[in-house]
Amino acid sequence: MSCAICGAPHPCPFQLDLPPRALAPRGLNGILNINKPQGYTSHDVVAVIRRMARGVRVGHAGTLDPLATGVLLVCLGRAVRVSEYLTEHAKTYRARVRLGIITDTYDATGTILAQNAVTVTRQQVKDALMSFLGTSVQTPPAYSAIKQDGVRLYKLARRGITPARDARPIEIYSLTLREIALPDVEFEVHCSKGTYLRALAHDLGTRLGCGACLTALTRLASGNFRLEDAVTLDQVRTAFAQQYVERLLHPLDAALLHFQAVAVNSENMRRIQYGHTLHCGRAYATPLLRVYAPDGECIALLEQSRTPGEWKPAKVFVIPKE
Repeated sequence: MSCAICGAPHPCPFQLDLPPRALAPRGLNGILNINKPQGYTSHDVVAVIRRMARGVRVGHAGTLDPLATGVLLVCLGRAVRVSEYLTEHAKTYRARVRLGIITDTYDATGTILAQNAVTVTRQQVKDALMSFLGTSVQTPPAYSAIKQDGVRLYKLARRGITPARDARPIEIYSLTLREIALPDVEFEVHCSKGTYLRALAHDLGTRLGCGACLTALTRLASGNFRLEDAVTLDQVRTAFAQQYVERLLHPLDAALLHFQAVAVNSENMRRIQYGHTLHCGRAYATPLLRVYAPDGECIALLEQSRTPGEWKPAKVFVIPKE
């Protein structure tokens, strides 16, 4: 029997028609879209949820500074294994910047290093801001979670050590100016992963010649997760207390929708779960495939091996039941 998809002389392991997605997460395995309150670190939010989840793995995808509010994605259970794919998505922010003030952290929480008169015009501010559109390189702040030789940069900065930081490529897809009330400027930005809004504020001040720091930041979206759909920590506490927190969880495959999907039958599902490869010579548009079981549950990610037409498990989310 030949493959109906690629014509190879074996039955095709992948079905053409996907089953309906099992949208409801099974147990505490999913993604919480949290509206992070100001003053909390991302780790603080994870710690709060971990205490309520009682032994379930918890992690976050995409750090937010204590000053910032808005979308923070927290993964529970099996979904912790897809957090790396959530961080790849573009982000949207609303930022407020104060011109004329330079701090060591590039935001209002830091030590003031200089205060300068602000003599620029509104048009100069607008022109400088729009000059950031497109691709460029950005030097991360000294106070950041980036590791150097295994140590977070902010820990080195607190010891008075300011190591050299490599500039990183970023892209600003769009910028919308909301308000100029000098010395304050407010704007929204849609940008690639790894873009530091604190650094953007600092660089804006450098271009204007007066310095600047970030005074407020809200993450409006991370990929398809939006602020208007986020829940507060109080709502999560209530959901845990009243035992309906699963209703707040997004399924783990919400992090994987940019990968092509295939379905398998029960036999091939178990082959994947036991680490076996499957063979199909069809050309796929993405390097990974999300795999659905007959009941619609996302069970694994497959990656192409070095052998043409051979797909092997990259991550298995649902282990076989003995």
